Amino acid sequence: MSHMEQASLTRNTMRFGAFEVDVRAGELRKHGIRIRLQDQPFRVLQVLLEHAGEVVTREELERQIWPSDTFVDFDRGLNNAVKRLREALADSADTPRYIETLPRRGYRFIAIVQAVNGKTGGETETSALPVTASGPNGKPLSFSHRLRVTIIAVPVAGLLLIAIALFFRERPVSRIAAAPIHSIAVLPLQNLSGDPNQEYFADGMTEEIITELSRLKDLRVISRTSVMRYKKTDKLLPEIARELGVEAIVEGSVLRSGDRVRVTAQLISARTDANLWAETYDRTLEDSLGVQAAVAAAIAGEIKGSIATSAGIQPRATRPVNLQAHEAYLLGLHETHLADDLTNHQNMGSTAEEHRRRAAEYYREAITADPNYAPAYLGVADPSDPDDVEVEARKALELDETLAEAHVEVGTVLLSRDLNWQGAEKEFLRAMEVNPSYAPAHQSYAYFLDAVGRLDEGLKEYHRAQELDPANDHLGAALYSRREYGPLIELERRALATNPPGDTSENAIAHKALMVAYARTGKRKESIEELRSAVACMGFHDFAEEIRRGYMAGGYQGALHAYLSGAKKRPEWVFHWADISTYAELGDFDQAFARLPQLDKTDPSLWQWIGEDPNGILSMPNLAGLRIEPMWDPLHSDPRFEKLARQIGLPPEPDNQPIR
Repeated sequence: MSHMEQASLTRNTMRFGAFEVDVRAGELRKHGIRIRLQDQPFRVLQVLLEHAGEVVTREELERQIWPSDTFVDFDRGLNNAVKRLREALADSADTPRYIETLPRRGYRFIAIVQAVNGKTGGETETSALPVTASGPNGKPLSFSHRLRVTIIAVPVAGLLLIAIALFFRERPVSRIAAAPIHSIAVLPLQNLSGDPNQEYFADGMTEEIITELSRLKDLRVISRTSVMRYKKTDKLLPEIARELGVEAIVEGSVLRSGDRVRVTAQLISARTDANLWAETYDRTLEDSLGVQAAVAAAIAGEIKGSIATSAGIQPRATRPVNLQAHEAYLLGLHETHLADDLTNHQNMGSTAEEHRRRAAEYYREAITADPNYAPAYLGVADPSDPDDVEVEARKALELDETLAEAHVEVGTVLLSRDLNWQGAEKEFLRAMEVNPSYAPAHQSYAYFLDAVGRLDEGLKEYHRAQELDPANDHLGAALYSRREYGPLIELERRALATNPPGDTSENAIAHKALMVAYARTGKRKESIEELRSAVACMGFHDFAEEIRRGYMAGGYQGALHAYLSGAKKRPEWVFHWADISTYAELGDFDQAFARLPQLDKTDPSLWQWIGEDPNGILSMPNLAGLRIEPMWDPLHSDPRFEKLARQIGLPPEPDNQPIR
């Protein structure tokens, strides 16, 4: 038995990055969701994984996958298999993250692979399979040799960097040759002023650097929502980098004193913990407005050789920024983030609302100081009024067409309120063009793609959003619309265990997903429990109790009738999509179809409950998601369902990609 054959018997599950390969099942998964991959590309991947870091020749691949009695064009077959494999992994031949091509020789898997080997007692053992490092003569370095080099080189390099930094402020500390950088995270800048009231300034500078870097093509920049949890953390940088899945970290500090500002930033390799670049900027307060752009441009210059030739900061109209407007805007951002942090906490609703009120005042102050300050318009819109959201977002775009958030807000309104498919897609695509690392744009576009039946494209966008914002869930929607109820139930139960308890919109959405998942898997009692919990999370505790009594008296149907009765006698109940679902569950299709076309997506109370998240409205059933919403599954067999889908402009459901 050959070495290759022995290896294949011992590694049943292998992991790399966000991917997992189950050899026995013949499945490739990303973040737990199955990725479509044909047999030959999968077998190529399996062979490469078994020999991560080693060159696998074309001859060896032909021997294992294309035996001599197979009459095919081997070269074309292998090239096509590798091409499909790279597409599934979102990899590139020019700037590979996983599969490196060695011209006329073969291929090499260059990412770190973990093999999960079965052991007795149901335990598992995970072993790392590192990529082999090479010495000057091209031969692999031994582990002990690599370890000695690391131990010696890193402290010496660190001492040199510190010494150089002391002598050369506002100059690059070092230009250490480094492996390609395709992903980066900007950690919260440390406020060195000693004044906690200056936190807003440091946080604002952090966010603006993230925004500037996010406009780099071919560079994955982690979102603010994911990096802010590392503010004042004790974790080491390599650990943070592993958790965020990035190859480099930007960290630094801000010192504001009087009318002077000092900003220090450094770029650190996640692989070696070595400092790749550092600069200190001493500026007046007015001059500091351009520091974030300077930092982003300097970092882009450092890594430009390691990303695709299309990389570069996207051109953006520059104009003088009013200092008073900028200060007010940063204070508004600070209040908005405080409100967001408190929105899903029990008994903190009034406090969150006060922060939102203050934020709106600061945004209005920014507009008064400078009517052309585009980002501030996004903060003054009334989130309960989609018309106002669109008006203010369009004002912002008139002043600065490169604001990704404004494009997403306009696109979301066009999709959910107007069913304007073309207009919505145009806005989502433009948002991703001007800011490729803006996670909400990828999330919104994923929903759109699913809604129109382009499921493979949609799944890629969901995964992209998850990679950009790993601290938050972006895959639950993908599992939900694809009816993958097992993983969905596990995900939502885990979310409820970690979310703050109480009456929160976030928990209500999780309970709603579980209600549907349990109903579709025949667990009717559990479904009613989740319905009760969702209703209670919306503040209707007495209503939840009526549903419980209905179930005790009449089982599943008794609970559903109790729900309908309770909804009718409560004028404040705005979640009428649940009425439609209930009629569908009871088999009363006439009542369901009578209400479905009038599904009110613009009820101010509904928008207010969902909150200011531009994707929030898409988490609720609406006509745009007619086909991908599992709540309507019982209605699909009725001819009226397809008729309605065509009326609202949905294309026919593709035969080769059934949603159900």
